[in-house]
Amino acid sequence: MNPWIGLLRKEWRISKLWIITTVGIVIAVNIVAYLLALKYDEPVTMFFPSLIVTCLHAFYMLIFMALSLQTETKRLHLWLQTPQSVFRLVSAKLLIAFGSLLVSLFVSALFTYIASLEIKERYFHEEMWNHELFIQAGVLAVLSIVLLSIHMAIWCLFYWVIYRICKQMFPKLSGLIVALIYFLLGWLFSLFMKTNVYEWLTGWGKVAMPGVAFKYDTTEGWIMIEKIETIAIGVIVFYGIIAVLVFCASIWLIDRKVEV
Repeated sequence: MNPWIGLLRKEWRISKLWIITTVGIVIAVNIVAYLLALKYDEPVTMFFPSLIVTCLHAFYMLIFMALSLQTETKRLHLWLQTPQSVFRLVSAKLLIAFGSLLVSLFVSALFTYIASLEIKERYFHEEMWNHELFIQAGVLAVLSIVLLSIHMAIWCLFYWVIYRICKQMFPKLSGLIVALIYFLLGWLFSLFMKTNVYEWLTGWGKVAMPGVAFKYDTTEGWIMIEKIETIAIGVIVFYGIIAVLVFCASIWLIDRKVEV
């Protein structure tokens, strides 16, 4: 059997309970919200819980990686002393986390879409609802959730590596040191975001993106209007490069500094 496939199967085995549980929670929350919407005859009662659950998927891969790495901590000598490279070990986790995110997010977004149709029927006249625009805005929102989730998962990996290194050097202070590093990096980056260099790196390639806004008119009722938003391609490229660099640094540190 291909060693890479074997790694993926192993990650699936140790993570399948989490994957099944999260999908079950998504379904359960939406069913309860749906029953409440039926009871009170109010589609908003289903829409907002469903929307919140969908948005919370931004933290999905972060939590997945934290739990998965914590599992490996209990048997670190077995995990790191396998013939597989550290890159394969870690990327297998990220791939399974990404795949499970897509499954759970798809289920959640589907419920949100169904709930939005109920709101449309109740509060919008047909001519006040642009279905194509709503779908486009929804797809962009889901894509943003996916990218944010990946980004946070990679940073989770990085801080886990820092924690393991600090655990070896300063066992009693490792948590405090990681917290200080986290806030220090956040503070330095917030300062960097105010500089012209940051604006130069991220402000290029601005493109118009479709969005939606809602307003209430006393004569027409609720109206969906197009809201053109501008996003800079430079922002995506910049944070993508940061994520790659942080991932590579994490792999290097695990390979060279983390001891079992």
